[in-house]
Amino acid sequence: MGQRVALWFAFEASHYYQLPHLSVEENTRLFGKASRHHGHNYRVQVTVHAQPDTPPAYWEQLAQAIRRHIDAQFDHRCINREHPAFQTQLPTTENLAVYLWHDLRTQLGAPVESVSVYESDTLASTYAGEQQQADHDTPRPVVAMTRVYTFSAAHRLYNPQLSEEQNRALYGKCANPHGHGHDYRLEITVKGIPDPVTGMVMNLTALDALVHAEVLTHLDHKFLNEEVPPFDRVVPTSENIVAFVVARLQPHLQGNARLAAVRLWETPRSYFEWQSD
Repeated sequence: MGQRVALWFAFEASHYYQLPHLSVEENTRLFGKASRHHGHNYRVQVTVHAQPDTPPAYWEQLAQAIRRHIDAQFDHRCINREHPAFQTQLPTTENLAVYLWHDLRTQLGAPVESVSVYESDTLASTYAGEQQQADHDTPRPVVAMTRVYTFSAAHRLYNPQLSEEQNRALYGKCANPHGHGHDYRLEITVKGIPDPVTGMVMNLTALDALVHAEVLTHLDHKFLNEEVPPFDRVVPTSENIVAFVVARLQPHLQGNARLAAVRLWETPRSYFEWQSD
């Protein structure tokens, strides 16, 4: 029986999103602040296939080899100017994940299953080798891009069809009549073929605007039971909030960028997740 082992790496690098055929103003409209030269503390998760009897020394050797390989190409570099692969494509998280997946498998022979590149705590992309043919062209990579949002809300877990005693027995202190609250962390994952020009599955400005309009304006700084239908009649559990988010976003994400997953962290200890089929 096979296993998966996740190896973590980090590097510091700078980059910018600028298309040479566009003016400064056009690049700014398309990429926002990312069009300016800036940098990140990148994190990379490499998931590899393993057999149960693989000796621990192998993983240490593989981790060291991957670390040296990544550092030599990216650490303390300007990716646009110093990496040959990104002279002709933008160093988006999507393109970085695809590049590293192929590079680690071909150059090191590593049994890589997936690569996730975290540009920050609010943006990451994952590539696991999936490809799709688009418009009769050669197959192109399908990448999952995750964007993170936060909102603060109050709720009470209470079913009006039950008595106070039954609600307290079912929901415990979450049935407090005056409600309680959370700082929610919402992870939205869209999946598709990165645009060959921008290198993005979906423009981040467009995704941010969509999530703000369809989700955050309804939930942020609200008492859900009293202010946000359908939670005046549906118990606002995190499971039901996830279903609410999916229903709001899915109709708008039916093209190349498809809604792939919604994960809602109610506390740092628990999350609730929906995934597409």
